[in-house]
Amino acid sequence: MNRKKAFLAVAGMVMGASLITPSALAEDGDIGVRSADCNTWSKNGTTGYAYCSGLGQVAAHRVKIVCVDTRGVEVTFYGPWVGNAKTSKRKCPGTDGGRVGILRVGSEIKD
Repeated sequence: MNRKKAFLAVAGMVMGASLITPSALAEDGDIGVRSADCNTWSKNGTTGYAYCSGLGQVAAHRVKIVCVDTRGVEVTFYGPWVGNAKTSKRKCPGTDGGRVGILRVGSEIKD
């Protein structure tokens, strides 16, 4: 199997497995995150999204994506910090022509 076919096979499996991945986070304290509900997903295997709610007034979140190229090289990228009930998105650079795609999608929260 050549590298491009192997990459496309992996990208297809990742897209199917990461369409919607819910997670929850709870922290102690009077300010910040009380209980967050986050969903992460990928569209077309090239753009990652994260949507979080329950962050409170001062917390923010962003999408975190791991991109992989046809050689198997993995690089992590982050979307912009956004507030409660907003979507952060980031596209893998170099996705034109199918040379790069998303391997994993997650999110980060700060308060």
